[in-house]
Amino acid sequence: MTAPIPAWTDVAWIFEPDGSLRDLYVLDAGPEGWQAVLDGLRALDPPSVFEIDGEPAALPARIEDVFAIWGNASPSLRWNAGEVQVNLHFFRSDDIEFDIDPADVCEPEDWQALGRFMLWLAETAERPVILTPENTPDDIQLFCRKAQDGIEVNSAAEG
Repeated sequence: MTAPIPAWTDVAWIFEPDGSLRDLYVLDAGPEGWQAVLDGLRALDPPSVFEIDGEPAALPARIEDVFAIWGNASPSLRWNAGEVQVNLHFFRSDDIEFDIDPADVCEPEDWQALGRFMLWLAETAERPVILTPENTPDDIQLFCRKAQDGIEVNSAAEG
């Protein structure tokens, strides 16, 4: 059985461009969740692109090695979920934070690709995943408690 992804008509309002990004969080990931996501990102097709200060680099095997880069430079990773570019900046936190430009999510197919990525994150990290407006992790618009439960729209946040 495929986990449910809400219909485009139920989520399109979330992706109306307003000059800010949208954040995806893997909650309470801890070192194990970070490592699981890092290993999973390494195996994705198409491949992700790891960069240090904007220059392509080899993705370290261990999350601790990625965090160690922060002493001297800025590591980042990008991957495309369909036409949606997903960015990871390796902010040091128990939560894993990705960002997307809502302008990239303008068609039902874009939303389906992003929804599948959210489910993949929840399954890979074995942690809840949420989508929020930029830098507002308490303003949850979409949430996925477990991958098999699918994605839900927070009706209290509807615009």
